[in-house]
Amino acid sequence: MLENIEKQKTLDFIKQLSNCVNTYCQLYSDKEFILSSTYMKKQIGFIKSGKASIIKIDEHGNTTILKLLKENDIFSNLFFQNSEDEIYVISNDKTEIIFIDYYTILKNCTKGCPIHHTFVLNLFELLMKDNKQQNEKIELLSKRSVREKIEFFLKHRMNEHQVFKVTTSYTAIAEYIAVDRSNFMRELRKMEQEKIIKKEGKIITFLN
Repeated sequence: MLENIEKQKTLDFIKQLSNCVNTYCQLYSDKEFILSSTYMKKQIGFIKSGKASIIKIDEHGNTTILKLLKENDIFSNLFFQNSEDEIYVISNDKTEIIFIDYYTILKNCTKGCPIHHTFVLNLFELLMKDNKQQNEKIELLSKRSVREKIEFFLKHRMNEHQVFKVTTSYTAIAEYIAVDRSNFMRELRKMEQEKIIKKEGKIITFLN
């Protein structure tokens, strides 16, 4: 998997790929616009250095951070264009990005390099995984109440026994679902009192 390749290997990988597809580097300053869902050209980008954010603006002007991008992360507006909300990528620091032309990736490599086929397979597997995560985040943030957000988050991560194990922290989960930590913990306690869940340390079990 491309996401498991070390940073330098990934950059070397992209450098080799540039022999058969169009790539270019662009440098952005802090808080500079990079890409949006309304941009017609389909782009695939790698964060070579720096940081960026994928941000959603709904019809009421509410802004939500969908994902924080760091060095070696991948992003694309391939899956943004069907969204009803405006989604865009903005730099959070001095950021250098390697862009790959989407259409040349789909073409057969005239040079017959074996790395091209491997890259395409890895790239689309990674993009589909990233798209699934972003769609889930968009649906999660569309939930209006704290309880709806908690239930959506937990039910998408529980195992076949309806058990969810907190591997990070409750604070991190509250931040992810865009809820104040105190409200998050209060709602969990209510759900426990109402026998909807059972909470034992970092293990949460749905009872119905």
